[in-house]
Amino acid sequence: MKTDLPASAIREQMNLLRKSPAFSGSDRLIELLSYVVEETLYGRATDLKEAVIGNAVYQREPPYDPRIDSTVRVEARRLRKKLEEHSRLYGQSDPISIMIPTGTYVPAFVIKSGSQDTSPPQQEPGKDLFRSGHGAVIAILPFRPVSGDPASQEFADIITDELIFALGSEPGMNILSRATTFAYKDKQPSIRDLAAELGVDAVIQGTVREHMDVIRVTIEVSDPRGMVVTSDRFEGSVDQLADLPERIATTFVSRNRFDTSKMRARLLKPGPAAVHAYGQLYRARQLLDLQVPQSLRESLAIFSKIAEDAPDFGRGHSGIADCYCDMFRIGMVDAATARSLARPAAEKGLEIDPQSAEALTALGVVQAWLERDWVAAETSFNAAMNYGYYARTARVFGTYLAARGRHEESERLFNEARRIEPFSQQQDIAEALSRFQSRNFPKLSEAASAAALRNAPMESLFYLALGAHFSGNPEFAHRCLQPLGKMMMTHPLLIFANAELEAWLGSPDRAITLLKTGNPKASYFAHSTLACSVGDSEAGIRYLELAFRHRELATVWLRMDRRFDAIRNLDRFRALTGEARAASARSA
Repeated sequence: MKTDLPASAIREQMNLLRKSPAFSGSDRLIELLSYVVEETLYGRATDLKEAVIGNAVYQREPPYDPRIDSTVRVEARRLRKKLEEHSRLYGQSDPISIMIPTGTYVPAFVIKSGSQDTSPPQQEPGKDLFRSGHGAVIAILPFRPVSGDPASQEFADIITDELIFALGSEPGMNILSRATTFAYKDKQPSIRDLAAELGVDAVIQGTVREHMDVIRVTIEVSDPRGMVVTSDRFEGSVDQLADLPERIATTFVSRNRFDTSKMRARLLKPGPAAVHAYGQLYRARQLLDLQVPQSLRESLAIFSKIAEDAPDFGRGHSGIADCYCDMFRIGMVDAATARSLARPAAEKGLEIDPQSAEALTALGVVQAWLERDWVAAETSFNAAMNYGYYARTARVFGTYLAARGRHEESERLFNEARRIEPFSQQQDIAEALSRFQSRNFPKLSEAASAAALRNAPMESLFYLALGAHFSGNPEFAHRCLQPLGKMMMTHPLLIFANAELEAWLGSPDRAITLLKTGNPKASYFAHSTLACSVGDSEAGIRYLELAFRHRELATVWLRMDRRFDAIRNLDRFRALTGEARAASARSA
């Protein structure tokens, strides 16, 4: 690879990176970056193969074999993230940007000043994110197999075709034809040149890798100047080959769907900053999908920045509402705080776009979980369903219906949500929680497998294990103890998860000890179920009363939760469920 930049300027940029807080404590990553940069400067970029780097940088003995050692691939991914972190947080004034494009180990050097400025476009005060036009124009380049074998090449072509079909079916999307983009199949054109030649708003490309019977697909979205604005990775086993491309394409499209009514109607097209705004939205939704405290905080920060920088874009505001609702769901904030911040954000999103499915869904969640206004919530959810296919709408509506005891309707919506977005941790959690609380143990058993142990999010795995225990499958429940024990328990509802499961399975010692000391980071509801797991009815009722007094969301399951069966006939428990029914009747 040739560069017109002087070697001295590139080496000066390397000095800046060595001093960057982003690379603090990452000496091996700096060593890897220095090696590929210097090899490129000396004209040896074509020699930068995985095995060469593995032997030169990591000095393996016996020699590095990429078929059994993934060190270089893993470290390259870490390096890309560190470079992106430096650029975003510390390198705004750097004269040069150094990147390692996905699918190669050859660095790219880009000038960031003057007429060739490649920093992400900033939203100018008073300048709209969108312009008059007929939707976005997208180029989907043929995906590349990393291994190059015929089977991987065929899979890469299939997933490219699936993306062209799925995105081409979306309102507001104009996708270049297969004949146009497949002309670049055996080439590696500059994204900047290709975008200028084809007149597109964004370019999508990706790679396919098969290793140890696992297929990994990486998808990357770039703006017209070649800057990556977002990326994602999906994986599945080789026995899922038949439907894996469709599932990946469907999920990717769901996460990139336009929730802007005028874009869907092809009355607008994205302006220069819109692609970056959508990239940030995608990242925020990825973080929201994880459903743990740290990811929700990071997601909230991104949505807040979007809302500040793009005043004509309602999706930042609806994202803020979603974050506060989910923070309340897992016990990070109380009901009053969540409502005071979530409702205005949802209303602002609807003010900007009254037909926003995201904003209507956010409002419905506020009405259901924070205000317990069931009638208003259902109205909002149904309105959101009318404005497009949105997985979160079907998912939270399905959870709401499960809490209301309408289990068949709930399952239909869960099936719809899974069809819209096959890969989703939020969906895994919603299904496991709702089916456990609805005592739909046969459905839970279908998901109880080795794959669940490997891939399920912590919250989902906990409810799968409880369901297995209460349905007479202690073997699977016992197998869940090890992965649950290795997970960082920061979720207020799940801090006692491992000890509680142990107690239900006949080993109560740790649960008894924890119950004596308590934990201020755990919810009252979690304390109550822990008490029930060791047969302490008095503590179970006492903590339930506190949970109800503090309006913890988990109390909506009070009448269903199998863990309370031993105390269900006690007067104090009946009083609580009577209050819950009275509150529901008042809101209805």
